[in-house]
Amino acid sequence: MNANRRTFLQQSLMTGGLLGLLESGAFKPAFAEQSMVAAKESGIGGLAPPAGLHDSQSFWDSFGTAVDPPKQSLSGVHGRGLFKKTEDSGAAAAAAPGRLVDYYHYYTDPKTKQTSLRLATSIDPSELMDHDGDITASFAVNGFHMAGEDRQTFDQLQSAQLRIDMVQTQSMMPNYLDTMAWMSLAGLFPDKTGKLPPLEDLSFDPSSGTQKMNQMVLPGGAGQMAVNLSMTHKDSLFYTIIKNLNTEVGRFSPLIGLPSISVTALKGFTSLYGAMEQRTTFLLNSMPKAAYATQAAREASQTSAGLNLVPGDYVLVPNAYSAELAPYLDKLEMRQGYLVPKGAPATTSVYDLAASLKPDITYLSASIGLKPLAAAAAKPSTSAPQQDSQPDSTESAPAKAPSKAPSSTPSKSGGKSGKPGA
Repeated sequence: MNANRRTFLQQSLMTGGLLGLLESGAFKPAFAEQSMVAAKESGIGGLAPPAGLHDSQSFWDSFGTAVDPPKQSLSGVHGRGLFKKTEDSGAAAAAAPGRLVDYYHYYTDPKTKQTSLRLATSIDPSELMDHDGDITASFAVNGFHMAGEDRQTFDQLQSAQLRIDMVQTQSMMPNYLDTMAWMSLAGLFPDKTGKLPPLEDLSFDPSSGTQKMNQMVLPGGAGQMAVNLSMTHKDSLFYTIIKNLNTEVGRFSPLIGLPSISVTALKGFTSLYGAMEQRTTFLLNSMPKAAYATQAAREASQTSAGLNLVPGDYVLVPNAYSAELAPYLDKLEMRQGYLVPKGAPATTSVYDLAASLKPDITYLSASIGLKPLAAAAAKPSTSAPQQDSQPDSTESAPAKAPSKAPSSTPSKSGGKSGKPGA
């Protein structure tokens, strides 16, 4: 295999050509497999899959099947109907045991004003926006903390990659447009000491640069969401590719952004992604999960499965650590994207508090913003008006009490300005 063929795979990712290839009629599902064969022939990464705990190719193949739009009947609210989707029998087997994501919402009790973490599955449908229409969503990573054993693995493997997916469950123009998806991929490499970068450098905003994930339109107020964080062996082909793509060390750095692409294109990229990654070690692992932002969307689904989402701060925790976190749900608070003990001195560095926190768990904190696409179409509030907040506000954004008022984009916990020294 000559040098030109050997470098094609990397160049296709490092330029805008991959997206055009995926969108074109020339793309075939076998392309990913053929690319992997070509990579093995080139000698990059060796002939055998590199060390890793999980068969990521099987996972991403199942992921590609899961993003297919669910079939809909004509029953339900305004004919949107019940989402009907056959479960992928291979999805459960492909997922990483213990690394499936539990979503926790940072909540403020409307009566006591006390804050706590609660499982997002406990958010009541009455807390969702009373908006009969489409919404826009945004997603920003505020912080990332690794447990001690995971930090040791990162020090050995020397890289991690964070992938965020948001997928429509219905088209904005049925029979004319495919359902759309947004994908953002960021890389993380150690600092100059070869260790995990300091906590103050572990935020990531997918709406920046080419990622453009701040205006994700979800028709009908529902969509699918997935967050995956994995580590790849430093001798693998994929490590070579993301190392070439990465422009920074010691922080999350955007690698690839695929904003507003067709689900067909996303499936093509996902197939190629899984073929190159081969085997990996997941820190956070999730299939596309149904998410509902409006009461109408939840009612139309006619199911209790999936997540109810309100705007605010969330903590994504691997299931393996949830039992350790459970006794502390009302004993922790969010400051600048990190969990710290309630009542901890304000004069102490947030990052020092977060680094020494017990329990020592792996988690990723994020702000999710949700807005009606056409604010004028939202139903009037039947309770006291609520103050909107902005993503870059320095004010805290506690969860709103159940309300009939449409929700807006939240601020990050504690803001990002005026960071104390680590």
